[in-house]
Amino acid sequence: MKNKKCLTIGFASAAVICMFMVCTLSYCSINVQANSGFKYFTSVTVEQGETLWSIADRYIDYDYYTDKNAYISEVENINHIDAGETLFAGQLIIVPYYSVEYVR
Repeated sequence: MKNKKCLTIGFASAAVICMFMVCTLSYCSINVQANSGFKYFTSVTVEQGETLWSIADRYIDYDYYTDKNAYISEVENINHIDAGETLFAGQLIIVPYYSVEYVR
């Protein structure tokens, strides 16, 4: 009787451990999928009074950039804009953005 009780507790413990491991692995997989995105580029026509800072507010994703300066630096490099250069209305620039959706 005592051996049967120990065996039952052993199987129950193994089942709980297996369920815990499955849940942990599933959570990690979901978390990785949620944080993985695709990098895209889009063109933006600068409106009157806009700056790289205001454009960055619309497109930056802080999961991929440490801060707004890093994002703006990338935009400046892509568009061959000198740091601090003033944008003008009607200017077309390319900006990066991230999406979890895959676009063909």
